[in-house]
Amino acid sequence: MHLRSRGAQPWPAMMAIGSALLITSCALPGSGSGSGRGAQAQQAASTPPHLTLSPADGSHGIALDAPVSVTADSGQLTSVIAHEAGAPDPTGDTSSDGRTWRLTGGLDSGASYTIEATAVNVAGQKTTKRASFTTLTAQQRLLTTYSPDDGSTVGVGEPIDLRFNTSISDDRKRDLLQRIHIESTPGVTGAWHWFSDDEVHFRTQQYWPAGTKVSITANLKGFDAGNGVWGLADWTSSFTIGPKHVSMIDDNTHQMQVFENDQLINTWPVSMGKAGYPTLEGTLVVLYKVYKVKMNSCDTFHTATACIPGAGNFYNEDVFYDTAISTNGFYIHAAPWSVYAQGHYDVSHGCVNLSTDRAITFYNWSLVGDVVIIEHTGNVADVSNGEADWQIDFAHFSNTNGLGPVYTGSPSTSARSDRVF
Repeated sequence: MHLRSRGAQPWPAMMAIGSALLITSCALPGSGSGSGRGAQAQQAASTPPHLTLSPADGSHGIALDAPVSVTADSGQLTSVIAHEAGAPDPTGDTSSDGRTWRLTGGLDSGASYTIEATAVNVAGQKTTKRASFTTLTAQQRLLTTYSPDDGSTVGVGEPIDLRFNTSISDDRKRDLLQRIHIESTPGVTGAWHWFSDDEVHFRTQQYWPAGTKVSITANLKGFDAGNGVWGLADWTSSFTIGPKHVSMIDDNTHQMQVFENDQLINTWPVSMGKAGYPTLEGTLVVLYKVYKVKMNSCDTFHTATACIPGAGNFYNEDVFYDTAISTNGFYIHAAPWSVYAQGHYDVSHGCVNLSTDRAITFYNWSLVGDVVIIEHTGNVADVSNGEADWQIDFAHFSNTNGLGPVYTGSPSTSARSDRVF
């Protein structure tokens, strides 16, 4: 009887069941089965967030450039507290979705850290996790000597020179420079050039505009320089560009033209290096100024005629109002003994001779970084003179694995990979 009554079910009812099945099979994605998004969301809401902290709890000897992070698989991070024993608490950045936090900057040498994080999901379920770790101890600290000096005012040709207390291997040079940000107002285009494994210079494509404000930020904390040498701190420096000073000295005419902000302000007679002692040629910059220099021919040239008193090339004199234009002994200075030759022919051992009054004027007027262009001596400046920055064509100046030109008008975002999510 029961079977018969089932078999006698009316056709319209069967049609209704078929329609219900059809509607169910065409439901919106994720709403028709336990494996869809709705079910996943319900499951996530019923499961507390899972937190992953790196480095793992109990880790030792962690590298100073190791990433420190917290990640929640669901919900959002509501609190991350980083603590370093015996030091100010470090800080970090949280990603836009609220699920990832990363420590900014590098880690300290031989330090103990604790990270405690809390995440909450939409259902209000909370997870808190804690991890402690220690870092390795650096064998040596990376140190940087830089010029120009912090707070100084310098000339329009001034490069930024950095020298490190250790050689930087080729595979680390690009990473190092990506941590060093140069910003200026107005912005200019420049580039880096390694002159040795421990010395790198930044030079602008054209001269700095007069009045430019420049700042350097070196984010070197946590930089691995190799062989146990680590950057243990960041540093900053700033300087200002003074008026545009350019002096042009021509050995054919024995004249020196002095320009300020592209206006000729002085034309002076000079005497330069005689045969066998040519003055340096090229686009040079003022390196420093000193009131008095003891100039000794024997120490400079080491030849018989330079070392025998009374010989033709011997001298051992105090020379005044010295403006250095190289690292190996070329100066513009007062030479009252050669006034008779100035403007006519060369009698010096390589320096640019001026009368005392003119040397004083130039000495007082000059800034470190002022441009001095010397022509027609045949002794072209190169890296051995410390004056190669402006001798290298800008198109070939950058030699840092394709890093290329650098624009200083806006902050770089490529160096701080710990802020990219």
